[in-house]
Amino acid sequence: MTSFKISPPVLWLFGLGLISGLASSMAPDAAEHIKLFDVPIYPGPLFGAVIAFGIYRWGKASWWAAALALVITVLAWIAAMRGFHALTDNGARYIYLGGIMAGAIGAAGTMLGGAITVPALRRLPDWLLTIGVGALAGLLVGPEVQMPNDKSFLLLFVIWQAAVAASIGHALTRR
Repeated sequence: MTSFKISPPVLWLFGLGLISGLASSMAPDAAEHIKLFDVPIYPGPLFGAVIAFGIYRWGKASWWAAALALVITVLAWIAAMRGFHALTDNGARYIYLGGIMAGAIGAAGTMLGGAITVPALRRLPDWLLTIGVGALAGLLVGPEVQMPNDKSFLLLFVIWQAAVAASIGHALTRR
């Protein structure tokens, strides 16, 4: 078993994931009204751009492969949110189970977006690591949903996006 290597893709994608997570949590209220399939869309393209950059830069893929990764990451965000709301009755119950499921769905979908065109992202151990990281970070939805006044999801977005991006960066370094 190889250890987790701190390499430029890991550092860059971690840092960009922090920035996209912060931007996702600070979106103006008007952004909440821009929806696709009944899901506010703004975090998807922000995080998708981070993944697209990684796919293009370290996956050595074309711009269209990066664009495909962005689109699939947006769809993964929508699927994760729809799954969370279906399981939890809009956050009313089973919050932690919903967070695990949504985190795993989002991470798997994001990984899929890159794996379609980048062979380095097709290794099972990397998939398991990324999905596990996403599921674990998805647990942070519990405290966020239960906070009465703060609906920014700062903790969830920042940690989840940074961790999943870093995991994908790690996968991109394994050749």
